[in-house]
Amino acid sequence: MTSKVKSQISMEDTIIQNPEIEELLEKRQQLKAGVAAYRETDKEAKEKLATLTQKPPFRIGRFIISISEHPPRTVSFEAEASSSLLIKTVDE
Repeated sequence: MTSKVKSQISMEDTIIQNPEIEELLEKRQQLKAGVAAYRETDKEAKEKLATLTQKPPFRIGRFIISISEHPPRTVSFEAEASSSLLIKTVDE
């Protein structure tokens, strides 16, 4: 499956030349892949741990596996209006 390339935002794109910010955005993009890989591996490890018959706490190598219980509770709050800054590459 090929990805759709979006090279323009609109008919008249505003392009800002700022090497410092561009460098930070490139670094952010590289680190983003690492976070995704971590989350996938974390999910896979937890799924495998769930298949074990031994209940925590226990050790596997240098890792201590335990469970933290969270009793039920009621949470109520109001959220104020806000906005989020979205950052994507042109090919996302």
